[in-house]
Amino acid sequence: MTLTYTPKRIIITIISACLVAFIVYYSTIRKNSQSAKNPKDIVTVALDSKITSGDPRIIGSDANSQYIENIRFLPLISFDEQGQILYILVNEIKTLSNKSWNIYLKKGIKFSNGKEITAYDVEATYNQIIAPQGNFPPSPRKAAFSSVTSFKAISEHQIHIELDSPDVSFLNNLVVGILPKDAALNAAPNEVDNKGYESGPFILKSTSSSEWILEKNDHYNLGDKPKIKEVVFKIITDSGTRYAALIRGDIDIAQNAIDPDKITLIENTKKDTFNVLSAPKLSTTYLAFNFKDPIFSNLKVRQAIAYAIDRKSILQFRMQGQGILANSMFPPTNYFYDNSIPEIPFNPQRAKTLLKETSIQEPLAFPIKVSNSNKSIVEVAKAIAANLKDVGFAPTVEMLENSVFAEQVKKGIAKVWISPWVGFKDPDHLRFVFATNMVPPAGGNRGAYSNPQVDELLQEGKEEVNNQKRKVIYDQAQNLLAGELPYIYLWHSLNVAVVSKNIEGFRLYADGRYWSLVNVTKK
Repeated sequence: MTLTYTPKRIIITIISACLVAFIVYYSTIRKNSQSAKNPKDIVTVALDSKITSGDPRIIGSDANSQYIENIRFLPLISFDEQGQILYILVNEIKTLSNKSWNIYLKKGIKFSNGKEITAYDVEATYNQIIAPQGNFPPSPRKAAFSSVTSFKAISEHQIHIELDSPDVSFLNNLVVGILPKDAALNAAPNEVDNKGYESGPFILKSTSSSEWILEKNDHYNLGDKPKIKEVVFKIITDSGTRYAALIRGDIDIAQNAIDPDKITLIENTKKDTFNVLSAPKLSTTYLAFNFKDPIFSNLKVRQAIAYAIDRKSILQFRMQGQGILANSMFPPTNYFYDNSIPEIPFNPQRAKTLLKETSIQEPLAFPIKVSNSNKSIVEVAKAIAANLKDVGFAPTVEMLENSVFAEQVKKGIAKVWISPWVGFKDPDHLRFVFATNMVPPAGGNRGAYSNPQVDELLQEGKEEVNNQKRKVIYDQAQNLLAGELPYIYLWHSLNVAVVSKNIEGFRLYADGRYWSLVNVTKK
């Protein structure tokens, strides 16, 4: 067959060739632009809320601050991917009794200024939390060490700890990042950056309201140095903006920062671009009450709210099934989970009956407070509000900036709120959350719940060494709490991370920490 090259055919051929050349050129330019924007030696991680502090002495309940702390400042101990204790600066722990230990440090581990970390640095860091010197403010971490009578360095590599009462969970608290002695005792709050005090695989390069940039610590000598040059933590509080940045390629890793519906969309349409990782998470989402309010200290009101919430439907449709229903603080995989606690069924008629029995004038109006940093929790709050309206309540959903939300809950301004607890390792967490003497700032009893019988059990559980006996004690406490409903447990979330296909080595840790960034590479 002979082709005839007419002027029209020649023009079409030239245009087609130019179009192909343009597409190739544009693709190359775009690829180069993307590489320049997000180069191979820099990994970008999305955060849904700001990092409130990088100072180990004053880091509080802010999860993102805790997640980043130990990749900058090495602690005595940390936790592995399953949440089991992992020795970091510790070489050996000798248990002398259920309220005293000798701790021996590894030798030769250094701060980035080249000085070796010693027991005197550890002593100073913890004692500035336990009994701050000078004008240093009370630490949010102080409650975890309220029973300490002595935290003393007895040589360069040995520490002796004494408590005034038994506390078998105490070792779980030794996660504070260590500062040099002089810095721990004399540096002002949040004045520990860029001074050579860090010892972890990364050190702080710069901060702003929208990002924290960490760079590889060339003096890190606990293990292999990071394979990447920098980690950029981008703080993007709006969930839609976070998703857009991920899809656009500005974000390499988004851990627990993308809404469930968008996770499903990515799994269905972006398999060639992203991996979606999921694993069990130490997390329990709950609806809580302020017992200082006479309305919500009424058990029948709390029961009516519990029966009115269709948790199964909300988990399935609002959370895309990314979790399991909760009956207590502990998930079924936890040793201290009590399977005898009955599930609260969705029973709107029972809710209406209970509400009428309270003799409270209907409709009962109140705000459900939530942080606006998590769109899925906002949607959950709206769904719960709709459930409650169906049975005679008149709730609204009040979305607050995360720091404002945390402050209102801490100060007892919130009457009803939805939030998660994350990262807890030991059943003594129940004492921190529900014991009478743990009302903020002493602890996490933000609803001012009080029951002397629960207090007694939680103190007993704190002191009991035998795990089987502890389980019996905590089962009793959980059953009392289930009957009184200071919390309505909603579900245990999963750890879910969306990771760009060009990232290798990222793993999920049960408590949400970013330790695996040490091993991450980028193609």
